Amino acid sequence: MTVIIYKTIKVLAVSILLLAVNLKAITFEEALLMLQKHESVESAMFKYKASSEEAKLKGSWGDPNFKIAAKNFPVDTLSYAQTPMTGVEFGISQKVPLTSKYGKIKHAFDALAEAYHYEAKDRKENLTKAFWEILILKRRLSEELSILNDNSIWVEKILKVSKRLYATGKVSQQAILEIQIRKAEIERDISNKGYDLSQIDDKLIYLIGDNQVEERSIPWASLEKDTSKQVDYKELGLQEKLNAKEYNLNASRLNQIPDMTFSLGYTQRSDIDGHGDFISAAITFPIPISDERDSKYTMAMQEKFQALSHYENYKQVKNREIALLSKEIQKLISEIEILDNKII
Repeated sequence: MTVIIYKTIKVLAVSILLLAVNLKAITFEEALLMLQKHESVESAMFKYKASSEEAKLKGSWGDPNFKIAAKNFPVDTLSYAQTPMTGVEFGISQKVPLTSKYGKIKHAFDALAEAYHYEAKDRKENLTKAFWEILILKRRLSEELSILNDNSIWVEKILKVSKRLYATGKVSQQAILEIQIRKAEIERDISNKGYDLSQIDDKLIYLIGDNQVEERSIPWASLEKDTSKQVDYKELGLQEKLNAKEYNLNASRLNQIPDMTFSLGYTQRSDIDGHGDFISAAITFPIPISDERDSKYTMAMQEKFQALSHYENYKQVKNREIALLSKEIQKLISEIEILDNKII
């Protein structure tokens, strides 16, 4: 069993060594810069930029429409000069809102875009947090592995001494067996810690690629700083989403007044009756008798309440999460300090 464990540890050590050779050493600050360009952060930034452009689209009145129409040409001859009503009409029309509805819609999408911007920043903060957790865990496992190795050497020496004492009858066989059991447990723990360290390197690859952070560049002392005043991008994002729903609700309320489309037309005629060309004007608007507007308003109201509930719930649990995170950081720092001074 011991031989198998030692072979496993040897193979694992060689694998870690080969991996380390292929890794590029970078500083902690360089690693943070890489996290800012991580794919998950970039995807949120693209979403933010797309939503910013969508805000311009949704807040626009739309392009004016230009029309050319051939009017009242006789079917049998298609002659231009046969009747006084025949002509070619040139027209232009434009939808015009009677309220500030589209301004509210633009504000809604601007707020939503800003929420995505905060989401990108929050993802970066979460990646940084995960990066710290991996570094702390890696240091803790390295310290534990070092202690286990020292412990293994010590137990091996005790076992040799005990075997000599057993030969003289000064130590019982049970004592030898207990030491051997302890030795096997330590070897098992060493093997497990080695594999855990290998898995940590795989997690780091996801965050910073094929790079290795220089141990001396890691600012461990910064973990003791007060982070209670740190900007909460998630809360800011939820607040912007709530603002977006509020703007959307106001736009739905204003949508009860329909938009009007104003049209102007100029008809060039053959003028066989001597009355010249014609001009025309028209105003069109939908008649709000369906359930469409009421449904949109009700839906916008429910979406606002949903966003408000989500925001208020987050604020309620925020202080608790901060307290738990602070205690977890202190716990990890305490464990590192214990490992620095512990002798097994």
